[in-house]
Amino acid sequence: MPAYSLIPTPLEISRRDELSTKIMQYQGTRAARRRMEAELEELGQRRNIPLPPELMGIIFDFYVHLYGHLPERLLLVCHAWHALALSRPTLWANLDPLGPFGLNIIRPWAGTFIQSRIARSNPAPLKVDFSNCSRNIQSKDMKKIAATRTFRPRIQALVVAYTRDFWYLTGDQPLLKHLTFGEFLAFDEVNANPVKYKLFDKPITTLRLRGPTGSLIWPESLLRRLQTLEVTLTGNVGVLHQYWAMVQKSVALLALHITMRFGSAPSLSHASCRSLTIVYSDDFCSLEEVRMPHLQQLTIVTYTRNELVRLVDTPISVLRLTCKFQYEDMNDSWVQSAIRLLRSAPCLERFEIFAPSDIVATLSEALTEDLDLCTELHSFIINGPTGTELEAGGHAQMNVGAAELEQLRDYVAAFLDQRRLRRSKN
Repeated sequence: MPAYSLIPTPLEISRRDELSTKIMQYQGTRAARRRMEAELEELGQRRNIPLPPELMGIIFDFYVHLYGHLPERLLLVCHAWHALALSRPTLWANLDPLGPFGLNIIRPWAGTFIQSRIARSNPAPLKVDFSNCSRNIQSKDMKKIAATRTFRPRIQALVVAYTRDFWYLTGDQPLLKHLTFGEFLAFDEVNANPVKYKLFDKPITTLRLRGPTGSLIWPESLLRRLQTLEVTLTGNVGVLHQYWAMVQKSVALLALHITMRFGSAPSLSHASCRSLTIVYSDDFCSLEEVRMPHLQQLTIVTYTRNELVRLVDTPISVLRLTCKFQYEDMNDSWVQSAIRLLRSAPCLERFEIFAPSDIVATLSEALTEDLDLCTELHSFIINGPTGTELEAGGHAQMNVGAAELEQLRDYVAAFLDQRRLRRSKN
């Protein structure tokens, strides 16, 4: 492996220049001159102290994955960097021909670019999302990409945004764990050729459904393996029944994410789910109650004043509530639903809220006035739009000095102190 040079320090550069000048102008003994020449040679050799390729590889990973630079640029520095960059397959696992280049329109070289990345990334797992460019890649190029021997078997995460993207889902895919289906897909081809697509055999553990998949026949073996499921409700009763049936058949499910759009559901239940996220995206969606005996964490994101869900026999310990609407849009009905939610979580230990300060103050007052509400709560974290964070015991990191936020901190500290005092007496 070639050597990789360290950049000399300013002191070393200054010393080399000083020695070079002295040697050129020196008129003394040969022994003194040889000593200066030896020191100059030693300083020159220090410019070529080799860095381990493992360390250079880590630096390359930061350059590409953290800072978003193109790995192709590394090939242009020197022969040593060229060889090392090509020896690290993970640098080339991003197959997107638009994003890294800041492009919005596909270029004629996109097919060649993708095939080059496929070759250089072998055998690293791939995350494939062509949703921004799939429609603009010619069919012949897509078929050629899909037919590449080292491509489909290495896909670990796949987004099928359009029906033609099903080409990437065929055959054996032993690494495929994360699958996302777009909103407008025709599943006739998949249903007609189950052996071709082998959904029953793929080790999928995460499934994200952006739209209805009513015509798709889901293999029972796939549902039994699911650990994470994400669905979008649109108000269609048939879609609701299909998704709820999928939830019940996913016996190993640990995390469920529901986005509600113009949809309503009376209840949701599951025996093993431990994490639930509910997103209310409009005024015309609702979920009445949740029954999950092993649920530990509930996350709610609401963009409107929808009444919040009620928990039945669901002893969560963590609640995260994010309100995307303003205080002026809040009404008494929403406040009562929020308090009802808290009342249905008697084992709650940690409450995190992301909301305007007035909304937080209203809920804090309710918690302070009712000492029987959330008696196990020991951590109340407030992350408002201003970046304020208040934690248990009144310890605060405040980025603003508003009087109402200072008062809010006092409310939270007093509330938690009372809870601790009552527990200590008991």
